[in-house]
Amino acid sequence: MRIAVVAHLARPGAVELVRRTVELLGSDEHEIVLHVPEGVGSAPAPDDLAGLLERTTDLPDLVISFGGDGTFLRAARIARDADAPVIGVNVGRVGFLAEIDPRELDVVLPQLAAGHYEIESRSTLEVDLLDAAGRSVGSGWALNDVAVEKVARERLVRLDVSIGGTPFANVAADAVIVATSTGSTAYALSAGGPIVNPTIDAMLIVPVAPHSLFDRTVITDLADVVTVRVPDDQDGALVSTDGMDPTLIGPGGSAVVRGGSRPVRVARLGGPAFFGRVRRTFRLA
Repeated sequence: MRIAVVAHLARPGAVELVRRTVELLGSDEHEIVLHVPEGVGSAPAPDDLAGLLERTTDLPDLVISFGGDGTFLRAARIARDADAPVIGVNVGRVGFLAEIDPRELDVVLPQLAAGHYEIESRSTLEVDLLDAAGRSVGSGWALNDVAVEKVARERLVRLDVSIGGTPFANVAADAVIVATSTGSTAYALSAGGPIVNPTIDAMLIVPVAPHSLFDRTVITDLADVVTVRVPDDQDGALVSTDGMDPTLIGPGGSAVVRGGSRPVRVARLGGPAFFGRVRRTFRLA
């Protein structure tokens, strides 16, 4: 088995957990390759792990993330491209995506390597970015959400939202989020959206700090197409997918969001069910 390890090495304990993974699984039977995401707070691989850094285009059979939900989202990109399952070891704050407790690692890793897990298919979103003339200026996909946000921090942005080809609302806000059910517990939740079971195929449209009479989340079918357009009199907007790859669209431009054609395959070992993780995260009992 070829196993891709995606690790936030700046998190306390992450380096030792990766070393333990190599010790348990690194053999003639299993090949371990290491991905270290770049970004704020990242750390380089120490000398003894640098030889594992990915240098080939071979696809993994399994992807394991060591970090928080942000690291998991980066791991999910590798997994989706490879059509491989992904699972996360939670290193740091409690999250919803990376669910394995590091203390369980010695038990969990042999199970994963033996293929003793179930697959949970998670819906994704695809977004096409268009300029005022309807020409493509970019595209991307998200497991959690597509965010269309203001450019100038001191001003709101007005956005025209259409659902299924029908004009729905003109929203003045800091942003409009289009999220999957998986992403309901991410940016959408912080903006006041509902918690949705991630196995439900749905799309959430959530205004962020809206300055309008309409300030509710809308939940629609994943088959609907949601278009968020920047009116001609606005400066533009930034569009990001899962908090990554921000792209500027100008006045008259739009983000066209639809259900993704390929899901992310999440490996599950029979740990706490989703609402058990919600209960633990918010300390409801």
